[in-house]
Amino acid sequence: MNIRQSESEFSVEYQDPNGVLYYRNIKATDFAEAKAYILQRYPDVVIRAVTLLTDDDNANDKN
Repeated sequence: MNIRQSESEFSVEYQDPNGVLYYRNIKATDFAEAKAYILQRYPDVVIRAVTLLTDDDNANDKN
């Protein structure tokens, strides 16, 4: 039986080879999975930060 851990929302900040910064919100089980999600799609980027978003962060974005 495979039970998936609870997913949380993470904000991933990454930079492409031209120096352009991007931010993407990812649902993942942990920091490593959120980072891997971006690196699988964009292998030439540098991950600058991975932040766990809280319910407070999400509420502030909607205001």
